[in-house]
Amino acid sequence: MVESGTHRSVSLVRRIALRYLRSKRSEAFITILSYASILGVALGVMVLVIVLAIMSGFEHELRERLLGTNSHITVRSLSGPIRKWQDIEKRLAEVSDVISVSPYTYHQALIQFQDRSSGILIRGIQVADEEKNIGRFAVNPAAFSALEKDIAVEVVDPESGSPREALLPGLLVGEELVRTLGLVPDSTVSVFSPSVRPSPFGLMPRFRRFVVVGSYRSGLVEYENAIAYTALENAQKFFGLGDAISGFEVRVENPDRAPQVSERLMSTLKELDSHLYAQDWTEANRSLWEALQLEKTAYFFVLLLLVVLASVSIVSTLIMLVLEKRRDIAILKTLGVSSRQIGRIFRLQGMVIGGSGTVLGLLFGFSGCVLLQRYGFPLPEGIFPVSELPIRIDIGNFAVVGCSAFVICFLATIYPSRRAASLRPAELLRYE
Repeated sequence: MVESGTHRSVSLVRRIALRYLRSKRSEAFITILSYASILGVALGVMVLVIVLAIMSGFEHELRERLLGTNSHITVRSLSGPIRKWQDIEKRLAEVSDVISVSPYTYHQALIQFQDRSSGILIRGIQVADEEKNIGRFAVNPAAFSALEKDIAVEVVDPESGSPREALLPGLLVGEELVRTLGLVPDSTVSVFSPSVRPSPFGLMPRFRRFVVVGSYRSGLVEYENAIAYTALENAQKFFGLGDAISGFEVRVENPDRAPQVSERLMSTLKELDSHLYAQDWTEANRSLWEALQLEKTAYFFVLLLLVVLASVSIVSTLIMLVLEKRRDIAILKTLGVSSRQIGRIFRLQGMVIGGSGTVLGLLFGFSGCVLLQRYGFPLPEGIFPVSELPIRIDIGNFAVVGCSAFVICFLATIYPSRRAASLRPAELLRYE
């Protein structure tokens, strides 16, 4: 019997609330306010969803480019170059979740072409290991493979002054550096190392000519202007490392689990050499990701104010409805409807308005994201890492926005519903 009475009570509240939403012609203004409230909530939710999708898209694109030009985990030594590294490489490859281990070198240098020069970092890599990573950013994929072999170029013999053929190592540079130095395909550049070596004229900086075999485009201007790639053997020879390397680039199956894999690598490294340490990509770029998350959170709360402003119209709509329905409230209470049920009637009306606006906003936002993904929105080249506005549809963002908007709309119904529940039928009917 109790369940039957409760069901009838809920059914009564629902019928009255929905009936009040379908106002008469004399109450058309309230109906217009209701639609305006729905539209306001919908627009606020739509804008919030699209902005979060754009922020997630930029975050995803930046992450893909960082992980394409950098490893998931980097292993280095506190004591300088790593020698006899072949055994270490084998041990690291045996750690679970590790899919590849590649040695590399990393040195500062000065590159010069004609009358222009620029400071760069030359990274020596094993070309075959990095073909799927760095190689996918190469403007011409064949140019990346050319790093493995020396390039035949024609040079002028300083003694005889006659042209002769020379074999020079290849260098892959960024598109931004190409524009800075005015490089052209197959340009011969001079590279100077800050480390010195003895000569008949005293200590002289290391110097060698390289051939620019191609360029890469990662979308990260700082990387493109500062990092150049060459084969590992060429870098070792130029910087006088012998067989030594600067460290290892480790890639794992799931980049999100890089911190856990890094801890396992540290356990292995302690057994091999106390000077070796591992650093995952989240730790190396922590300040960048924290800044992105802070910016994303700030955008979320600022744009959530649009939903808060829209919820104010729900409050005003419900208050006007309460004032319009005072006589009905008095009659309902006289017939035995409790104050709690009266409050539920107006609370349900507010939730229908807010819920409708939230659902419409999510649908409009999803449609806008799909349209932006399909047709794109061009961005200025060179300013952003992508040529079109990146959109990443994340169900989690939709859930957070939907729940937040729903809670705000619910809070907006509390005051009007309490106001309606507190009305006394005797005072209302006295003036009717």
